[in-house]
Amino acid sequence: MHATKQRLHARLSPDTVEKIQTIADEKHVSQADAITKAIDHFYADRDEKYVVFKDMISDLMDEKLAAMQDKLHRIQVTGNVVDRDTKILLEFVNHYYLINEFKDLITTEKYKTNGMQQAEDLIQKRIHKHRQKKLDYEKRKEQKQQESEA
Repeated sequence: MHATKQRLHARLSPDTVEKIQTIADEKHVSQADAITKAIDHFYADRDEKYVVFKDMISDLMDEKLAAMQDKLHRIQVTGNVVDRDTKILLEFVNHYYLINEFKDLITTEKYKTNGMQQAEDLIQKRIHKHRQKKLDYEKRKEQKQQESEA
């Protein structure tokens, strides 16, 4: 059972008419069926390209998201450790303050002991060393990636 066809009158270049006739002759169909097949092929190809493009974008997004999730997880774990350690320190300080019956708090803005300055310097050195290690690691990783692409 054939679908109802509608008549269409269109002006085409002689070259296009010749191409339609060639397709019709090769496929042993009428010119109308050749045009129909060409249109169907166009839409099928367009849909296929859309699916391929969508899959490529999806794969790229998944790849980037996985890397981001890994980094976010590491940040979350680090944040949890820092939070725990800070709470422990607050408990120690509170206990120390209570046991010694201090009345006032002298902040480091008012007075900074040598021990406090040494601790700050040590932490700054550790942070700098860790940052440098990370930069070196990223640089080596980038070089390996460039070598593998070459």
